[in-house]
Amino acid sequence: MQNARFKVNVPDAMAAALHEGMGIGALPTLTIRSAFKSGSLIRVLPDYHLQLLNIYAVYASRQYLDAKIRTWIDFLRESIAQALSADEAAFGTTPVKLS
Repeated sequence: MQNARFKVNVPDAMAAALHEGMGIGALPTLTIRSAFKSGSLIRVLPDYHLQLLNIYAVYASRQYLDAKIRTWIDFLRESIAQALSADEAAFGTTPVKLS
């Protein structure tokens, strides 16, 4: 993307540009979920996928891990996995690897 004429580092800015017809772009499904559902944006390169991403929870120490932190991490792992699976089924996107 070295020669791109329009560069942003905020997904919402790219989504706004795409809505205005400025071309095609790569966006996280969370950013464009409602636009896909409404049909205002469509996927034009279904066989093209971005690299896999990892999601990490960072906390001070596993040795004295509070039960509420462990519960929160377990909740995130489950809920993010479900949301990504739903997005993959709906939009044909590549899931994120949860660590």
